[in-house]
Amino acid sequence: MNGKKVLSLLAGAMLLATAACGADKMVTFNLAVEPRTIDPVLNNAVDGSIVIVNIFEGLVRIGFNDAPEPGCAESWDVSDDGMTWTFHLRDGLKWSDGKPLTSDDFRYGFERLLDSANASPYAYLGYFIKNGEKFFKGQAKVEDLGIETPDDRTVILHLDYQAPLLLDYLSYHVFYPARRDIVSKDPRGWTLNTQPLVCNGPFFVSEWKHNSEMTLQKNPYYWDADNVKIDAVKMVMITDSNTALAAYKSGNVDLINQLPPLMTPQLLASGEAKVAPTLGTSFSVFNTTRKPFDDVRVRKAFALAVDRQVLVDKVTMGGQKPAQAFIPFIIPGVDPAGKDFRAEDPTEYLPIHADVAAAQKLLEEAGYPGGKGFPTVTYVYNGNPTNKAIAEALQAMWKQNLGVTVELSQQEWKVFIDTRVQKNYDIARHAYLVDFFDAASLLDLWISDSFENVVGFNNAEYDALMRDSARQMDRAKRIDDLHKAEKILLENMPVLPLYYYSTPYLLKSRVEGVYLSPRNWVFFRGASVK
Repeated sequence: MNGKKVLSLLAGAMLLATAACGADKMVTFNLAVEPRTIDPVLNNAVDGSIVIVNIFEGLVRIGFNDAPEPGCAESWDVSDDGMTWTFHLRDGLKWSDGKPLTSDDFRYGFERLLDSANASPYAYLGYFIKNGEKFFKGQAKVEDLGIETPDDRTVILHLDYQAPLLLDYLSYHVFYPARRDIVSKDPRGWTLNTQPLVCNGPFFVSEWKHNSEMTLQKNPYYWDADNVKIDAVKMVMITDSNTALAAYKSGNVDLINQLPPLMTPQLLASGEAKVAPTLGTSFSVFNTTRKPFDDVRVRKAFALAVDRQVLVDKVTMGGQKPAQAFIPFIIPGVDPAGKDFRAEDPTEYLPIHADVAAAQKLLEEAGYPGGKGFPTVTYVYNGNPTNKAIAEALQAMWKQNLGVTVELSQQEWKVFIDTRVQKNYDIARHAYLVDFFDAASLLDLWISDSFENVVGFNNAEYDALMRDSARQMDRAKRIDDLHKAEKILLENMPVLPLYYYSTPYLLKSRVEGVYLSPRNWVFFRGASVK
């Protein structure tokens, strides 16, 4: 054997060993669906958020206790009046392509959030920035924004008002930096069409096979790269939870957090599956701009006709709790160390079991005695076994308890999202996990001009309470605002709370350090593989 052949064989062996090592240091997670977008200012879905928080990072990042902690900014100062915040970036920050990450990248990211041309669903979170709301509404120029970058390592924010959740906001992905040279080439599709995708977080997108899988590679230029112990995360997109479970059992997937409902009790009882605490509510939404759900009596009748206990005991079977209000348990109240928000107001706005008599009475008052004359309506949902089972259970309850016919329509995820936004539905599945640990994270959805307000709810008193809560520094008054807002919401019932979330999941024992946040986001920067 000649020397060149020996060297060739040795090189091949080294490549195989390297590939094997890379595979050993890779975690495979079932993301379940293809994200509609992973643009930090455009995304409004959990699947997109999971990707984004692993590939980008803001001035502040989310710690493994879910509290804001220093991220790209190593420290910050606040003026005595609380109206000026100065953030000091870490030395030597870089993007995943090795180019410097500067204060101007943060300025550009903030400008994208507040630019109405981008139609970010969370633009209102940036209204605390001086002239932020005016710029969004076309009443000020971009240079009027209260964002100052005197040098490459300093970001100064001048405020229109003090925001009690400012650091929580800044840890959220809408406030992440952006590269002007990359975004400007494809403002709407830059995250979807660019591979590899330049990022500034623990990982970057090295490959995306659309509707199949996405590979996140470790970012060697991440400021905290020494503490990132894995080489890659593969995110597969298996929609059917039965198929996902089979992939987990065969060793092709390390982590799944959407389990088949019929298998969940057995997996939990055996100890193979565990439950992650999750702060969110599963609910249905009524299109209040369309008959017959423009009548609050009809909406309340449908809400009272649902047996929530049956849903969690017989359908979801994953440790969920019946929702008798909109805000879930554990969300902090006036005293973060005391009673939670739900315990402060233990009002049972909705029954655990169906109140058939009250539901039928309301439907009769609305002109549909025993369901007679009620038009056939459609319940729209996105497809997976759990959502299908819930839809069928609701359909049966409304037929039995109200005498009405509800047809079911299953849609692909991206189509379904558009259906809700366009209000092209009668009743639709919905759910929301908190973006930060505060009741406003859920109640903000129903402000009249919110992009997320897919129900057409419009209530001036509600809007005023939510607006005050966003700038109210007296915590007791602020939480009181939110309690009053929730009461108004449930008196009008544009949403139909079903249950409070919990997340059963399966994780291979070879994987450690994955953080499953109560927001239902999954963080891989602390993961390691045995």
